[in-house]
Amino acid sequence: MTLRPSDTSTPDRGGDEGDASATDPPETDDAERAARAETRPETVGTCGAPADRESGTRDGAPPDGGSVEADRFLLAVAVDGEVLFAGPSATDVVGVERDALVGSDLLDRVHPSDRDPVADALSAVTANRTVTHRIRRASGGYAWVESIVDEELAPEFGGRIVTVRRVDVDRTFPERYRAFLEYGSDLVTVVDGDGLVVYESPSVEEVLGYEQGATVGRSPLGYVHPDDRERVTERFYRALDEPNAAPTLEYRYRTADGDWVWLESRTRSLPADSPVGELLVNSRDVTERKARERRLTDRNERLDRFASIVSHDLRNPLSVIRGSIEMARLRGETEPLERGERAVERIDQLVSELLTLARQGTGMDEPTEFALASVARDAWETAAEGDERAELVVAGDAQVYGDRGRMRQALENLFRNAREHATPGATEAAVDGCEDVPTDGDEEAPASGDDALTVLVTATDEGFLVADDGAGIDPEDRGSVFESGFTTRADGTGYGLDIVREIVESHGWTVELRCDADGPVGLPDGRRLRIPEGACFEVCAPDPADTDPEEPWIDR
Repeated sequence: MTLRPSDTSTPDRGGDEGDASATDPPETDDAERAARAETRPETVGTCGAPADRESGTRDGAPPDGGSVEADRFLLAVAVDGEVLFAGPSATDVVGVERDALVGSDLLDRVHPSDRDPVADALSAVTANRTVTHRIRRASGGYAWVESIVDEELAPEFGGRIVTVRRVDVDRTFPERYRAFLEYGSDLVTVVDGDGLVVYESPSVEEVLGYEQGATVGRSPLGYVHPDDRERVTERFYRALDEPNAAPTLEYRYRTADGDWVWLESRTRSLPADSPVGELLVNSRDVTERKARERRLTDRNERLDRFASIVSHDLRNPLSVIRGSIEMARLRGETEPLERGERAVERIDQLVSELLTLARQGTGMDEPTEFALASVARDAWETAAEGDERAELVVAGDAQVYGDRGRMRQALENLFRNAREHATPGATEAAVDGCEDVPTDGDEEAPASGDDALTVLVTATDEGFLVADDGAGIDPEDRGSVFESGFTTRADGTGYGLDIVREIVESHGWTVELRCDADGPVGLPDGRRLRIPEGACFEVCAPDPADTDPEEPWIDR
């Protein structure tokens, strides 16, 4: 469009509408007349449409006579995208001062996905002069606008006149309600009939990390976790097809950082004549609540397991005690009482291990820094007390930051497992290039003889391991050793290694059962350890340099 003096004229209060004196003075420059044309509702453009192209309303002044923030503005843009002129209302829509716009590249402010059609309209390579696209605001978010590019060049500016009108649904909300969207913690999303996002409230940046407007024009289903997508898709399209449906969903949603958060979303269909969209979705971040629910579920599962074990496993030894006492009373013998004593010991072990299981999952009580060798010796004194045939060898020490009491429990259970299940063999552990396993101090030589058992504890390049030179674990049982209640002994409880696993995982670490096929274990000094042929459990944990200093670690 080429602006002419007749297009920007305004009737004089005392003159006729066509009087030349009512027109702009000849000396008024083109930029001033263009700016004046933006704010005159009575001005008519070349196509006969109202030329309130940058006024605050679409039908003239607001009914109450008050001022309204403009939703459109004029630009003069060169073919290469350089902004030659910006109307006064540009600041209201884009949030950028006019002086900052003039001389800049308009295409730099257009969303990357929308630049091609805008560039084509400016360079006249397409017949389509109306482009709907996103434009970046001063806040960094994007607003949806409709740009109408005049077909003819305006010689006054050396470019084309572009009328930019904001069309996103943010303009459809009354001003007094928009503050609730801008400062609310819940995420408000509006979806059209095709299932595409047409609006997201500013809280999308706080909740999900995306800039406002970054997901506009896309389906929200693409951000849903693959395991939840089918369920969410079915409910989503049901809400679109059934106006009375108002489902509430909980699902995982991808953030801008690539992480997953749990959202609780309540959907509701909008009225058929709504100019906003088809579906309104209110979402809130419930990640912390889901974590609490998971902990509560784990606790309930532990209590259920505790109750079932108490009712089943304790009943057998109690029956043995009652029977032994009755037999001793009738026969006057002490042998039945010895059986009863063994049953009491089994009950004591069951109760201790069950209480340990029931107390897991509450996190670390008092994390402290301690030496691996020290806690290993303390655990050995408890687990191997009075066992002359068993020896502990600490081949390499490490500093550990964690719950010392629970780590001692884990080692005690590993040591008991070695003593109770190992049938000693003649295999010795060796370090490649060394004749003997190095110890860290005053360890005595391993016990000799067919019934000797050596338990090795050493730091590794991944954490530490506990190994023995016994018969090892049947390959068929390797996948089940950490399962609750699994045991290969008639008098075993099946909870020792389950306790080990839960203690290690409560630190954020992992424990695995190694086998010969895994090859030698790396030591902190670079050497490789050929593990004994018995059972070998390796605990893997980060070192201080690879984790938060407040999180558990092992410094090798």
